[in-house]
Amino acid sequence: MTGRQGAEQGIPGAPESRSAYNFSAGPATLPRPVARRVREEFAAHADDGASIIEISHKNPRFTGVLDSAVALYREVTGLPEDHHVLFVHGGARMQCAAVPLNLMGRSPTRTAGYVVTGLFAQQAQREGARYGTAVTVAGSEATGFDRIPEVTARHCPPDAAFLHLTSNNTVYGTRWSDFPRDCPAPLVADATSDILSRRLDHGRFGIIYAGFQKNLGPSSVALVTVRDDLLGHALPETPRLLDYSVHAASKSLDNTPNTFAVFVLSLTLEWIRDQGGLAVAERTNKAKAALLYEELDRTAFYRPTAHPDHRSVTNIVFRLADESLTGEFLARAQEEGFLGLAGHRLVGGVRASVYNGMPLEGVRALADFLREFARVRG
Repeated sequence: MTGRQGAEQGIPGAPESRSAYNFSAGPATLPRPVARRVREEFAAHADDGASIIEISHKNPRFTGVLDSAVALYREVTGLPEDHHVLFVHGGARMQCAAVPLNLMGRSPTRTAGYVVTGLFAQQAQREGARYGTAVTVAGSEATGFDRIPEVTARHCPPDAAFLHLTSNNTVYGTRWSDFPRDCPAPLVADATSDILSRRLDHGRFGIIYAGFQKNLGPSSVALVTVRDDLLGHALPETPRLLDYSVHAASKSLDNTPNTFAVFVLSLTLEWIRDQGGLAVAERTNKAKAALLYEELDRTAFYRPTAHPDHRSVTNIVFRLADESLTGEFLARAQEEGFLGLAGHRLVGGVRASVYNGMPLEGVRALADFLREFARVRG
């Protein structure tokens, strides 16, 4: 059996046959076996003649998919039973407002702490400031967001309703390897760009939220896990569909959810489980990142931007030592089938986003391209 035939049949570890590899920061590449199952099952007709997205969100066929997705998420992540799993519209950006609206009321002074490690952490803090006092507990702006700052209990405001952090910095390419301990306020994490890429102790967090478009499925919806004791504190001005208590009580069915996204998520979670779970995903993702960092560190031709101790595993950000070659590099990469490598518009340079769906073969091919481009133009 050829690698192409193995890949087409969804055999774990079989090489992928691809004309191009999408390294975009998001929406990102779905795992090929998941994409094939979506294609095969999306329009499959049941006895009533309707596909999964043509039926009511309260139809037992869809609620079965929804229940399965929640159960699989709990199984894959080890989510504690006192944490709810919610599916809400608006992606992660909407949760920047939903979190303070739901939690600021826990503080008598409407105070919350924010660790500012990049663009999306800044956006979350600005939204928090609309509903109370958003204190900068720590940050790394002074060093160009190239690292994760130290955060200890002494940094945390004693009256804070929560402490917000962004677990992976998509724009600048840094990642938390450990999280604050012993802070009096519950931890809230925006995990959009590294959700399901590694094992996390969900019990240490009051809330974790993530937009779907990196490792979960289609864009525009977010997954939120929230601890039971954090429900019921929403500010009076909280819109109904931003109130976590409403979503928890209705099992995310107070209004029509993105049924297609939940369907894709259920297939993605099955794929992760069948590959060996998050332990395997984490090991594979570290191996993929190591291939690229090894090549970037091999010569002075490339310059990774993140401090070596704080490098992201999912978003590898770098510059060319001769930045006048960046345009040529990106154009050549596009011609060779490496898509979405341009850095974020605020920082420029190059960014390779390596989420769960990116096969090892794609990363190896990109590493080979990096080596050859440096040989020819170095």
